[in-house]
Amino acid sequence: MEPLSADTPLEVERIWLDEIRKRGPDFQLQRMIELTNLCRQTAREAVRRAHPDASEAERDEILLRELYGDEVDARKVVELRRQLGFYDPQP
Repeated sequence: MEPLSADTPLEVERIWLDEIRKRGPDFQLQRMIELTNLCRQTAREAVRRAHPDASEAERDEILLRELYGDEVDARKVVELRRQLGFYDPQP
């Protein structure tokens, strides 16, 4: 078995994976959700820092375009979110 991480000894990695498996699928799913949320928050923060003057809707459009590579669909999603009241009304 090849190690998953270059900086972790194979035996330590094996113990770590065994412990995760012992905790069962509920723990694994919860951990996956937590890590996914962390990735989303990190990506949103990166867009906010790169575009500090952009509105929340503009930042969402930028993020969606970066994630999915489709400018038209990103605009459609943001427009639908506007219609559904996801964003504060613009002055």
